[in-house]
Amino acid sequence: MVNVTKKQLEALVTDLQKELEALRLAHSQVEQELEAAHGAARGHAEALAAAQAETAAAEQAAIEAQARVTAAEHAAAAAAAEAAAVEASRAALEQQLAQAATTGGAAAAGTGEHLPDIPRPAGSGWPIRESMEMNHADYAEIQRTVRSLVIRAQLDWTDDFRRQDADKLATLFRAARKLHPVLRRYVNNWATAAIAKQYMQNKRKHAYKQGYIKKKPNGMDEGNRRRHDEDDSMGGAASSAGGISA
Repeated sequence: MVNVTKKQLEALVTDLQKELEALRLAHSQVEQELEAAHGAARGHAEALAAAQAETAAAEQAAIEAQARVTAAEHAAAAAAAEAAAVEASRAALEQQLAQAATTGGAAAAGTGEHLPDIPRPAGSGWPIRESMEMNHADYAEIQRTVRSLVIRAQLDWTDDFRRQDADKLATLFRAARKLHPVLRRYVNNWATAAIAKQYMQNKRKHAYKQGYIKKKPNGMDEGNRRRHDEDDSMGGAASSAGGISA
Protein backbone atom coordinates (compact mmCIF):
# COMPACT_ATOMS: atom_id res chain seq x y z
CA MET A 1 0.00 0.00 0.00
CA VAL A 2 1.33 3.41 -1.10
CA ASN A 3 1.35 6.08 1.53
CA VAL A 4 0.09 9.43 0.16
CA THR A 5 0.58 12.51 2.12
CA LYS A 6 -2.06 15.15 2.68
CA LYS A 7 -0.17 17.60 0.56
CA GLN A 8 -0.09 15.14 -2.34
CA LEU A 9 -3.82 14.52 -2.02
CA GLU A 10 -4.52 18.24 -2.06
CA ALA A 11 -2.38 18.63 -5.17
CA LEU A 12 -4.19 15.76 -6.82
CA VAL A 13 -7.59 17.28 -6.01
CA THR A 14 -6.45 20.64 -7.36
CA ASP A 15 -5.34 18.99 -10.62
CA LEU A 16 -8.65 17.18 -10.92
CA GLN A 17 -10.58 20.41 -10.36
CA LYS A 18 -8.56 22.15 -13.06
CA GLU A 19 -9.21 19.33 -15.47
CA LEU A 20 -12.93 19.40 -14.58
CA GLU A 21 -13.05 23.16 -15.16
CA ALA A 22 -11.29 22.72 -18.50
CA LEU A 23 -13.86 20.08 -19.46
CA ARG A 24 -16.69 22.42 -18.48
CA LEU A 25 -15.22 25.21 -20.62
CA ALA A 26 -14.76 22.84 -23.53
CA HIS A 27 -18.34 21.61 -23.13
CA SER A 28 -19.65 25.18 -23.06
CA GLN A 29 -17.65 26.04 -26.15
CA VAL A 30 -19.02 22.98 -27.95
CA GLU A 31 -22.58 23.97 -27.02
CA GLN A 32 -22.00 27.49 -28.37
CA GLU A 33 -20.57 26.15 -31.58
CA LEU A 34 -23.49 23.73 -31.89
CA GLU A 35 -26.00 26.55 -31.35
CA ALA A 36 -24.21 28.64 -33.97
CA ALA A 37 -24.33 25.70 -36.36
CA HIS A 38 -28.07 25.30 -35.72
CA GLY A 39 -28.60 29.02 -36.36
CA ALA A 40 -26.67 28.84 -39.60
CA ALA A 41 -28.68 25.80 -40.65
CA ARG A 42 -31.93 27.65 -39.92
CA GLY A 43 -30.70 30.61 -41.95
CA HIS A 44 -29.82 28.36 -44.86
CA ALA A 45 -33.24 26.68 -44.64
CA GLU A 46 -35.01 30.04 -44.65
CA ALA A 47 -32.91 31.24 -47.60
CA LEU A 48 -33.72 28.03 -49.45
CA ALA A 49 -37.44 28.45 -48.76
CA ALA A 50 -37.31 32.06 -49.95
CA ALA A 51 -35.47 31.02 -53.10
CA GLN A 52 -38.03 28.29 -53.75
CA ALA A 53 -40.88 30.80 -53.27
CA GLU A 54 -39.22 33.24 -55.68
CA THR A 55 -38.75 30.45 -58.19
CA ALA A 56 -42.40 29.43 -57.90
CA ALA A 57 -43.50 33.08 -58.30
CA ALA A 58 -41.29 33.46 -61.36
CA GLU A 59 -42.72 30.27 -62.88
CA GLN A 60 -46.26 31.49 -62.21
CA ALA A 61 -45.45 34.87 -63.77
CA ALA A 62 -44.04 33.10 -66.81
CA ILE A 63 -47.24 31.01 -67.11
CA GLU A 64 -49.40 34.14 -66.86
CA ALA A 65 -47.25 35.96 -69.41
CA GLN A 66 -47.56 33.04 -71.81
CA ALA A 67 -51.33 33.04 -71.29
CA ARG A 68 -51.45 36.75 -72.15
CA VAL A 69 -49.37 36.15 -75.25
CA THR A 70 -51.68 33.32 -76.31
CA ALA A 71 -54.76 35.49 -75.69
CA ALA A 72 -53.22 38.31 -77.72
CA GLU A 73 -52.46 35.92 -80.57
CA HIS A 74 -56.04 34.62 -80.50
CA ALA A 75 -57.39 38.20 -80.48
CA ALA A 76 -55.16 39.09 -83.43
CA ALA A 77 -56.34 36.02 -85.32
CA ALA A 78 -59.98 36.87 -84.57
CA ALA A 79 -59.46 40.46 -85.73
CA ALA A 80 -57.83 39.24 -88.93
CA ALA A 81 -60.72 36.83 -89.52
CA GLU A 82 -63.25 39.60 -88.91
CA ALA A 83 -61.40 41.92 -91.29
CA ALA A 84 -61.38 39.17 -93.91
CA ALA A 85 -65.11 38.60 -93.42
CA VAL A 86 -65.83 42.32 -93.80
CA GLU A 87 -63.75 42.45 -96.96
CA ALA A 88 -65.53 39.37 -98.30
CA SER A 89 -68.91 40.95 -97.55
CA ARG A 90 -67.85 44.13 -99.32
CA ALA A 91 -66.71 42.15 -102.37
CA ALA A 92 -69.95 40.13 -102.36
CA LEU A 93 -72.02 43.32 -102.21
CA GLU A 94 -70.07 44.85 -105.10
CA GLN A 95 -70.55 41.67 -107.12
CA GLN A 96 -74.24 41.63 -106.27
CA LEU A 97 -74.55 45.25 -107.36
CA ALA A 98 -72.73 44.50 -110.60
CA GLN A 99 -75.02 41.55 -111.33
CA ALA A 100 -78.08 43.59 -110.45
CA ALA A 101 -76.93 46.35 -112.81
CA THR A 102 -77.03 43.94 -115.74
CA THR A 103 -80.34 42.28 -114.87
CA GLY A 104 -82.15 44.92 -112.88
CA GLY A 105 -83.30 46.95 -115.88
CA ALA A 106 -85.07 44.06 -117.51
CA ALA A 107 -86.63 42.93 -114.26
CA ALA A 108 -87.87 46.41 -113.46
CA ALA A 109 -90.13 46.47 -116.47
CA GLY A 110 -92.27 43.68 -115.01
CA THR A 111 -92.03 44.38 -111.31
CA GLY A 112 -93.41 47.76 -110.55
CA GLU A 113 -91.81 50.22 -112.93
CA HIS A 114 -95.17 51.30 -114.38
CA LEU A 115 -97.08 51.12 -111.10
CA PRO A 116 -97.99 54.38 -109.32
CA ASP A 117 -95.65 55.71 -106.65
CA ILE A 118 -96.59 55.22 -103.02
CA PRO A 119 -95.70 58.10 -100.66
CA ARG A 120 -94.65 57.55 -97.09
CA PRO A 121 -97.67 57.26 -94.75
CA ALA A 122 -98.31 60.23 -92.52
CA GLY A 123 -97.79 60.09 -88.78
CA SER A 124 -96.31 57.11 -86.97
CA GLY A 125 -97.27 53.63 -85.85
CA TRP A 126 -98.24 52.40 -89.31
CA PRO A 127 -97.57 48.76 -90.27
CA ILE A 128 -94.88 48.50 -92.91
CA ARG A 129 -96.17 45.62 -95.04
CA GLU A 130 -99.72 46.89 -95.26
CA SER A 131 -98.46 50.40 -96.05
CA MET A 132 -96.39 48.92 -98.87
CA GLU A 133 -99.53 47.16 -100.22
CA MET A 134 -97.55 43.93 -100.48
CA ASN A 135 -98.37 40.28 -99.80
CA HIS A 136 -96.63 38.28 -97.08
CA ALA A 137 -94.38 36.24 -99.38
CA ASP A 138 -93.00 39.20 -101.36
CA TYR A 139 -92.56 41.24 -98.21
CA ALA A 140 -90.64 38.42 -96.48
CA GLU A 141 -88.29 38.15 -99.45
CA ILE A 142 -87.62 41.89 -99.43
CA GLN A 143 -87.07 41.77 -95.66
CA ARG A 144 -84.38 39.11 -96.08
CA THR A 145 -82.66 41.13 -98.77
CA VAL A 146 -82.69 44.38 -96.79
CA ARG A 147 -81.37 42.68 -93.66
CA SER A 148 -78.51 41.18 -95.67
CA LEU A 149 -77.75 44.56 -97.25
CA VAL A 150 -77.68 46.27 -93.83
CA ILE A 151 -74.82 43.96 -92.85
CA ARG A 152 -73.02 44.14 -96.18
CA ALA A 153 -73.26 47.92 -96.31
CA GLN A 154 -71.66 47.92 -92.82
CA LEU A 155 -74.31 50.07 -91.17
CA ASP A 156 -73.70 50.51 -87.44
CA TRP A 157 -76.75 48.74 -85.99
CA THR A 158 -75.64 49.71 -82.46
CA ASP A 159 -76.38 53.37 -83.24
CA ASP A 160 -79.50 55.33 -84.12
CA PHE A 161 -80.64 55.02 -87.75
CA ARG A 162 -80.61 58.81 -88.14
CA ARG A 163 -76.87 58.87 -87.43
CA GLN A 164 -75.91 56.35 -90.12
CA ASP A 165 -73.43 57.25 -92.83
CA ALA A 166 -75.28 58.81 -95.78
CA ASP A 167 -73.09 57.10 -98.39
CA LYS A 168 -73.71 53.68 -96.85
CA LEU A 169 -77.46 54.33 -96.78
CA ALA A 170 -77.37 55.39 -100.42
CA THR A 171 -75.54 52.16 -101.27
CA LEU A 172 -78.17 50.18 -99.37
CA PHE A 173 -81.08 51.87 -101.14
CA ARG A 174 -79.49 51.54 -104.57
CA ALA A 175 -78.75 47.83 -104.08
CA ALA A 176 -82.26 47.15 -102.72
CA ARG A 177 -83.90 48.85 -105.72
CA LYS A 178 -81.78 46.89 -108.18
CA LEU A 179 -82.51 43.57 -106.49
CA HIS A 180 -86.21 44.40 -106.02
CA PRO A 181 -87.24 47.01 -108.61
CA VAL A 182 -90.68 47.23 -107.02
CA LEU A 183 -89.03 49.27 -104.25
CA ARG A 184 -88.78 52.14 -106.76
CA ARG A 185 -92.48 52.75 -106.07
CA TYR A 186 -91.84 53.98 -102.54
CA VAL A 187 -90.98 57.66 -102.62
CA ASN A 188 -87.52 58.51 -101.23
CA ASN A 189 -86.92 54.85 -100.27
CA TRP A 190 -89.22 55.09 -97.25
CA ALA A 191 -90.11 51.37 -97.31
CA THR A 192 -86.49 50.20 -97.53
CA ALA A 193 -85.54 52.61 -94.74
CA ALA A 194 -88.40 51.41 -92.53
CA ILE A 195 -87.48 47.72 -92.96
CA ALA A 196 -83.78 48.41 -92.34
CA LYS A 197 -84.43 50.55 -89.29
CA GLN A 198 -86.86 48.05 -87.79
CA TYR A 199 -84.26 45.28 -88.21
CA MET A 200 -81.48 47.37 -86.63
CA GLN A 201 -83.68 48.48 -83.74
CA ASN A 202 -84.75 44.89 -82.99
CA LYS A 203 -81.12 43.79 -83.13
CA ARG A 204 -80.17 46.57 -80.67
CA LYS A 205 -83.00 45.64 -78.29
CA HIS A 206 -81.82 42.04 -78.20
CA ALA A 207 -78.23 43.14 -77.58
CA TYR A 208 -79.35 45.49 -74.76
CA LYS A 209 -81.34 42.68 -73.16
CA GLN A 210 -78.43 40.25 -73.34
CA GLY A 211 -75.98 42.88 -72.08
CA TYR A 212 -73.82 42.75 -75.21
CA ILE A 213 -73.87 46.55 -75.63
CA LYS A 214 -74.86 49.58 -73.58
CA LYS A 215 -77.28 52.24 -74.71
CA LYS A 216 -75.61 55.26 -76.26
CA PRO A 217 -76.61 58.72 -75.00
CA ASN A 218 -78.35 60.60 -77.79
CA GLY A 219 -79.45 63.82 -76.14
CA MET A 220 -83.17 63.04 -76.43
CA ASP A 221 -85.51 63.26 -73.49
CA GLU A 222 -87.38 60.16 -72.40
CA GLY A 223 -90.55 61.14 -74.23
CA ASN A 224 -88.76 61.61 -77.53
CA ARG A 225 -86.91 58.32 -77.01
CA ARG A 226 -90.20 56.46 -76.53
CA ARG A 227 -91.69 58.04 -79.65
CA HIS A 228 -88.54 57.21 -81.59
CA ASP A 229 -88.70 53.57 -80.48
CA GLU A 230 -92.34 53.38 -81.50
CA ASP A 231 -91.42 54.69 -84.95
CA ASP A 232 -88.68 52.07 -85.12
CA SER A 233 -90.98 49.18 -84.38
CA MET A 234 -93.73 50.20 -86.82
CA GLY A 235 -91.71 51.73 -89.66
CA GLY A 236 -92.27 55.42 -89.08
CA ALA A 237 -88.52 55.86 -88.99
CA ALA A 238 -88.25 56.18 -92.71
CA SER A 239 -88.58 59.93 -92.31
CA SER A 240 -85.02 60.03 -90.95
CA ALA A 241 -83.68 58.81 -94.29
CA GLY A 242 -86.19 60.54 -96.50
CA GLY A 243 -83.59 62.94 -97.88
CA ILE A 244 -81.37 60.14 -99.20
CA SER A 245 -82.83 59.05 -102.48
CA ALA A 246 -79.62 57.68 -104.05
